[in-house]
Amino acid sequence: MKFWIQLIILGLPIAGVFALMATGVVMVYRASKILTLAQGGIAMFTAYVLYQLNNDPSVHGGKGWGLPIGIALAGAILFAGVLGFVIERFLLRPLRDRPVLVSVIMTVGVLALLTAIAGIVWGYDRQEAPKITPEGPVSIFGITIGQSDVAILVATAVILLFILYLFKYTTLGISMRAVADDRRAALLMGIPADRVSALSWVIGSVLAGVAGILLSPIVQLQPLILTLISIPAYAAALFGGLMNLGRMVIGATLVGILYSVVPDLPLIKTNELPGERELAIFGAVIIFMFVTGKSVQLQEEEI
Repeated sequence: MKFWIQLIILGLPIAGVFALMATGVVMVYRASKILTLAQGGIAMFTAYVLYQLNNDPSVHGGKGWGLPIGIALAGAILFAGVLGFVIERFLLRPLRDRPVLVSVIMTVGVLALLTAIAGIVWGYDRQEAPKITPEGPVSIFGITIGQSDVAILVATAVILLFILYLFKYTTLGISMRAVADDRRAALLMGIPADRVSALSWVIGSVLAGVAGILLSPIVQLQPLILTLISIPAYAAALFGGLMNLGRMVIGATLVGILYSVVPDLPLIKTNELPGERELAIFGAVIIFMFVTGKSVQLQEEEI
């Protein structure tokens, strides 16, 4: 029993990271009704930017400029925000009057472009990512976990609480909810819908970048792996119908626990089934939608 409790606890930090990335997906969808598939690429590329800024080639080899971790971290997060703004302003805003599917395909193109650039610049071999969290074990109620896991869980919880506060109690959050409900009515009320959409992309990209930075030391830097590991975040977003942040956080928690527990289930461990995590996660999403009758919401729900 203790073993399974430990696996569940170890799944919570991963759940927090998935929740960050899923929150970015939800924010973009609420403001623009675009299901962005570029979050994994933004997460991966931001992690590589941190690597480039922080890595010291004379010590660790590879590429890098050897900047202090604090400066490198700030630079990587700033890059993620600027990248989100560029994507919205120059790639997606001109497509606003086109079918939504065109914009979704554009985000797939952004994902492919970022993956290709990362492969060309840094290569496709795995590299060790910079560590921004403390290392070493810590015992909580007799269960040993890493200090990095505790730090990730606390950091993601603080960020998510801030985002929930932003949505419910600030002018920006109210504006985002108004634009999500009826863009034309929001414009008539004087709400700058274009600015709200751009800010949503900036915040969503920063969240994806932070998620990529937190995930990269766990899975190491590799363009394809770090991009694809973001897929469960979309499952968490679907739990919330792409609109409800509270339910999305619950979904991310379940996804993180499944991600941690599934490989050690007796049937899976015995047969070494490939893709077992993704199968279990999206199977759970399908069952959830079928049983509850939930689908992707086109109108806003209370968060």
